[in-house]
Amino acid sequence: MQSRLIVGACLAALVLAAPAVQARELVYSSSVGAKHPVHTHGLEPFFKRIEEATKGSLTFKLYPGGTLSSGKTTLNAIRNGTVDMGLLADIYTPNELPVSALLSDLAVYGKDARVMTGAVNQTLLLDCPDCKTDYTEEKVIPVASYALTPYYLLCGDAKIVSAADWQGKKLRGTGAMGVLAAGMGATPVNVTSAETYEALQRGQVDCVMGPQPWLKSYSLWDLVKTVSNSKLGTYHGTNFINFRADTWKKLSKAEKQAVADNVVQAVVDIARAYEDDDANIRKESEEKRIAWIDVDQSFEDGVAALRDKDAARVIELAKSRGVKNPEPIVEQFQKNIAKWTEIVNTIGTGHWGDAEWAKYGEALKAEVFSKADYK
Repeated sequence: MQSRLIVGACLAALVLAAPAVQARELVYSSSVGAKHPVHTHGLEPFFKRIEEATKGSLTFKLYPGGTLSSGKTTLNAIRNGTVDMGLLADIYTPNELPVSALLSDLAVYGKDARVMTGAVNQTLLLDCPDCKTDYTEEKVIPVASYALTPYYLLCGDAKIVSAADWQGKKLRGTGAMGVLAAGMGATPVNVTSAETYEALQRGQVDCVMGPQPWLKSYSLWDLVKTVSNSKLGTYHGTNFINFRADTWKKLSKAEKQAVADNVVQAVVDIARAYEDDDANIRKESEEKRIAWIDVDQSFEDGVAALRDKDAARVIELAKSRGVKNPEPIVEQFQKNIAKWTEIVNTIGTGHWGDAEWAKYGEALKAEVFSKADYK
């Protein structure tokens, strides 16, 4: 009897000493800096919510700034198991992700990041099986994307308000922005975003085609004197939650549900961070005496004409990368842009507060994420 009591006491002690859960740490690789809003506003709170929802069975280790893999090598790092998750910008791997890149190549269609975030997630996750196959063939499960806020012309001594003003100007513009610059009669200059300050300072470019936050993040507002107040397009090809397929398969049903339950909030938080950042930086830029100048009708008409033609260019580019039937994908994406334009306008134009962002999250959940099948 005494021996049984001793054994029972020992077993009880072992149970009490054992951890409540067996935690598994997932490694996430990102090419952007530690203080980037995708980390501070999106991923870090997202990871924390999942850790709480799973009672610690999942934890995360974020490696920012390309410490594990660069923008160009993250896809391979996920595929070969170096990391479990990562941030993928399809602009870096258009040959591996040609259908996904087709959507981001349609940059000139973007005028509102909230619209494009809804449209690209709906297209990728629901309406374009070939887009999703791009990832699954690379052993990746795409979960969520976001769009950057619109690009503008950020100019030094130049002032571009009309179609004629584009002629002969040297503009920092890559990809679709470079095509737009050339179509308007300017000379596109291919320099990285990190090189824009030096390019503007040395006169290598007259203006930079970029989003408002570059004024602060690259200190361009030390050199920029005018911003042409017309939205030129968005980059909407950043998929910020991607799992290695083998990692995803090993998650429990409850862990997968925790991801699904929290992904909408992550998308909303990033979208809101960008919108708020834009509003704050515009105010700061005006305080620094940067002039936001309205453009004339010839400017708007010229950009609109090129926008109308750009789908044909992107379709041919996609075909050259091996996409067999890009036309219906472009058509569907255009429909989704129109749909999300209506959704966003119904919620409210201009800057949003808590109530509007809550409605946006409800729309994302109802129209996209509640229907997504992560397989």
